[in-house]
Amino acid sequence: MKFTKHIAVAALLVASPAVVQAQNVVAKSASSLERFFQDEGAEVDATVDNVGDPKLDVTYYGNEFSVYYYGCDDNRNCDAVQFFSGYKTDGSVRLSKINTWNAENRYARAYISDSGSARIEMDIYLGDDGVSADDFAAMVSLWSRSMSEFEDLIDW
Repeated sequence: MKFTKHIAVAALLVASPAVVQAQNVVAKSASSLERFFQDEGAEVDATVDNVGDPKLDVTYYGNEFSVYYYGCDDNRNCDAVQFFSGYKTDGSVRLSKINTWNAENRYARAYISDSGSARIEMDIYLGDDGVSADDFAAMVSLWSRSMSEFEDLIDW
């Protein structure tokens, strides 16, 4: 399975988005990101988080992660998102390993939860106008590569 994920991540790095999208990807509307991921062939489940803000659960080229919305005004009109993935590792990953990974990686960050799970996340500020679909695809590609490298680090 790891080999398949590495091939999929490599393909993401060299391929252009499957569908050219004229509109920017924005966090103002949860449907914008949902539509982006669906156009890319991902499975998307749109829900809400524990405070009522939009949340997406995404399966993208074999990677499963959540997208949380931030900077929201009354659970809508958000200006940022966070890609998140957690791994139940029961404390088997040493903090020094996570710290080294964080020092060597610029965009995504990792930590160990209070329960001992390994977690990785990446924030993306989209502002009022969002970003082009091509630029957002590049960010998703960076996230996918970071997830894959993190999973290798924690022997997932």
